[in-house]
Amino acid sequence: MNGSATRYPGAQPFSDDALSRKIFFGRKREVIALSDQILANRMVVVYARSGLGKTSLLNAGVAQRLRDEGYMPLIVRVNDVQNGPRASVLQGISAAAERQGTEYIPGDPSSLWSFFKTAEFWDGDILVKPVLILDQFEELFTLQSPEARMNFLSELGYLVRGVAPPNFAEAHPDLSDAAPAVHVVLSLREDFFGLLEEAADRIPQILDHRFRLTPLSLHAAAEALTGPAEIDDPTLETRPFRYDPKAVESILDYLSRRRVRALVEITRNIEPFQLQLICQRFERIVGERQRQSADNVTLTIEDIGGEAALRNTLKEFYRRALAAVPGRRVRKAARRLCEDFLISPDRRRLSLEENEIKRQLRLPSETLRLLVSVRLLRCDSRADSIYYELSHDALIEPVLATTQALLRQARGLLLGALGLVAGGISWLVTIGLLVVSAVFFIGAVVKTNFAFFGFDSPPAWTKDINLEWPAFGALFLMLVGMVTFSEVIVSGGLRKIRRYSAT
Repeated sequence: MNGSATRYPGAQPFSDDALSRKIFFGRKREVIALSDQILANRMVVVYARSGLGKTSLLNAGVAQRLRDEGYMPLIVRVNDVQNGPRASVLQGISAAAERQGTEYIPGDPSSLWSFFKTAEFWDGDILVKPVLILDQFEELFTLQSPEARMNFLSELGYLVRGVAPPNFAEAHPDLSDAAPAVHVVLSLREDFFGLLEEAADRIPQILDHRFRLTPLSLHAAAEALTGPAEIDDPTLETRPFRYDPKAVESILDYLSRRRVRALVEITRNIEPFQLQLICQRFERIVGERQRQSADNVTLTIEDIGGEAALRNTLKEFYRRALAAVPGRRVRKAARRLCEDFLISPDRRRLSLEENEIKRQLRLPSETLRLLVSVRLLRCDSRADSIYYELSHDALIEPVLATTQALLRQARGLLLGALGLVAGGISWLVTIGLLVVSAVFFIGAVVKTNFAFFGFDSPPAWTKDINLEWPAFGALFLMLVGMVTFSEVIVSGGLRKIRRYSAT
């Protein structure tokens, strides 16, 4: 155990380096399919739910296969708000070329078209074609201003359609109007996929060629689980080890279950985010055993701790992330943020604006950035504000299942039940007063208009009724107020019960 690198990156994506490519398993079919689609088309859109590994697929899988085919993958972002998306792309291209050891001759930065018409990328003596990969492309919509977004989409549209921008020939008489030899890949989260319709008028073919990344199949998940364990590399912290087949079966069986309300379904697929977090824990167990013995390690289900330990892995991730926050008060506020503010009553992720977090919880920006760095939270910049949310849907149940959350859940259920009881009592009192009021009202009407009802004189049962109409009006308003109050109490109790009820 000479190195410090891990076999499983956990919540972090795989990188575009030799070690990452060695330990990247389970996506061979997707790597080939997506690479072929990129090479065959001028533009491809890659989309998937959060946490399924789009960035890892591009970094550790697709990038090298494109290089093997004589192309230069340029994985960049459009997240520079100050300088705009084009500047962000050009800076990213320079950094990507440097990382890959490519001889790079920058192009004319006045537009994407002019840049790729004049830029050169050399692999030794071979001029290679660029593939512009815009990772996390949803940032164009969540970070950039409408004007910057429209300008960038227009430039991208000229590039993809192969049509030179207006006045390009006058500005560059020495260049032909032939389209630059560049392929474009847009990678974004599935929940932002609909925003691409906004670009359809500038890039009509934007949705023609799509690649949807899905969760790992059981077979692919088994490869992603066992493959990295067998790699022998001096940069890795642990020596190679094996999984007992029964352990593999138990792990995959557990990860392929999903809770849907009160049901447990077997989906026959597995999300990489959860698999990686669990595998990180396995590697720590192996490291401890290897420090105690030089023998080859075979990890069994007993070593892992059974299914209960698997359930606790995501909880441990949540607890470790919170433990990294310095200060008891700040830690408590960070816990409240996750458990009370970032999860909706129907157990979906919510986003909360940074200034609102500071106002309600007094959490400093440094703490929020720390929680992002440990991958508990993710942040999005929208217009002039930054919004925070849990990094993945898989964290919702573990967050709500912690001790503090369970105590808060019990308190919430109790308060909800008390609200229902108080609301019920209020309704009973209101109904009683309503009945009494109705009797008084009918009696007052009969007493005042006894002849109309066929009486010679007011009936005896009305003789003690001396209700003044202003007083009756006041009573009516009071009843309306009590009905409103009762409804608020009951609905509040129901909301609390729905919020804190276990799925």
